[in-house]
Amino acid sequence: MKKRILVVAVLVLVAGALALWVWGRPAYRHYKEKRALAQAKAFMARADYRDASVSARTVLLLNSNNLEACVIMADLAELSRSPAVLDWRRRIANLAPTLTNRLLLASTCLRVQSKPYSIAAQTLEELAGSARDSAAYHVVAAELALKLGNQSDAAAHFEAAARLEPANELHQVNLAVLHLASTNDTVAAAARATLERLRASPEVGAVALRWLVGDSLRRKDTAGAARFSSQLLADPRSDLADRLEHLDILQQTKSPEFKASLASVQGDALTNAAAVYTAASWMLGHGLAEGALQWLTNCPAKVRAEQPVPLALVDCYFARQDWMGLEGFLLDKKWQDLEFLRLAFLSRAAGQQQQDLLADSRWRTAAREAGDQLGALSTLLSLARNWGRPKAEEELLWRISQRFPRERWATRDLERLCLAAGNTRSLNKLYAMTANYDSTNFVVQNNLAATSLLLKLNLSQAHELARELYASHPEEAIIASTYAYSLHLQGRTKEGLAVLEKLKPETLELPPVALYYGLLASAAGDHAKAGKYLALAQKANLLPEEKALLGEAAKQ
Repeated sequence: MKKRILVVAVLVLVAGALALWVWGRPAYRHYKEKRALAQAKAFMARADYRDASVSARTVLLLNSNNLEACVIMADLAELSRSPAVLDWRRRIANLAPTLTNRLLLASTCLRVQSKPYSIAAQTLEELAGSARDSAAYHVVAAELALKLGNQSDAAAHFEAAARLEPANELHQVNLAVLHLASTNDTVAAAARATLERLRASPEVGAVALRWLVGDSLRRKDTAGAARFSSQLLADPRSDLADRLEHLDILQQTKSPEFKASLASVQGDALTNAAAVYTAASWMLGHGLAEGALQWLTNCPAKVRAEQPVPLALVDCYFARQDWMGLEGFLLDKKWQDLEFLRLAFLSRAAGQQQQDLLADSRWRTAAREAGDQLGALSTLLSLARNWGRPKAEEELLWRISQRFPRERWATRDLERLCLAAGNTRSLNKLYAMTANYDSTNFVVQNNLAATSLLLKLNLSQAHELARELYASHPEEAIIASTYAYSLHLQGRTKEGLAVLEKLKPETLELPPVALYYGLLASAAGDHAKAGKYLALAQKANLLPEEKALLGEAAKQ
């Protein structure tokens, strides 16, 4: 009896332990996650960004979908000028695809990417149908339009935002700013008067003053700029950017206060790596590269090692075109999450010193370090474009297109490159890849069929695809021309001509369509008709294989 009681007791203990492990373990993980998140928030509040990063990463190890930890990581990446901010904002928008999060992604892309701001443009394009009644959407869309130099689109978006939120004075500021640079003196004066009125606003007064300072500087009115700047600096909402703009005024007026004011800004910035970067960037933009490098070099070692200060030092070496100095600065460093960027800069230093093999090797290593991070890959893409590396640009676009098929801008850019190079085989590969994940896009499907026919690749599938597309979209002229060429290759030229002749006469004269109508007419022996359309086809941007077809038909 005692043995039986003992066995039962052991079984109960084992069952209890198992139950504690099964149900208690998740509860403990949740407790650790909650505690680490609270620590991350506390560190952020104290501007202890290093420990905030450690705590937020701990949260994400316990729960990779913790939205608040992702937001902290995005904020930290923004402070350190890391391209990873794009990945974090994108992840946040995927976890919680609210309008606010998606607009924040677009706005971030406008800050961290270079022209043409492809990710921002695609994000806004996707929101266009559902966000028309959102003032915030129109503000971000206006910012994109301004960066692309489209003043009329920007004005339309700002006006829409003002209609949607008439009480929001910020929209009035935005419209006034847009009109400041008008060539119509009356319009510009009215915009200036609006900003003068709004500078007394408790909500947007500081913003209005900032634009008045900038406008005065643009018009060479340094006295007005100084007056507005002094008012702005007296406002508790003024920030480092306002102090730097005041330095701009002092520098332009050659004020004896400039040197002391610059030293004061530098001293105050030393407690914050992001502020150090901002101040150094201002110095670089105002012809003070030597002073910026000296100041950064003499910063405390702890500050000097914290991003984005190393990026500011790189900017100094770039400004001075000191490639040996840049290499010496970077060689013995490790940049952790930004290691790909350090290697890219080393590649640039080697290339500028005519060490091409070393430059290529370092670039390849940088691309490997970027991994599957969209922010890192798009940053390298911008560098490849700016540094004149077309081969590297194409390779990065392929990589982005393959790993991030939803980023349609990458496939569009890649298509543009392949078209410019007349690389039909690469185009065919691109269309095949795109068709795999976007089977409803009949334009891509037709491009796949057309390039396959031109290259004589997978002809049976290409003929069938051309037939199916024409059956579904007989009114599309390009699809009809692809199907007609498919029939011609199968020895059914007369049927192909019949397909094309169902189109309107003016449609047949479109150069891309005229090529195939002229080609088939020539093959059918109607050389008089063919000549007209082959002449029209010469105006089209043709692929090499199409040029060959045009040349052969013209000889007949």
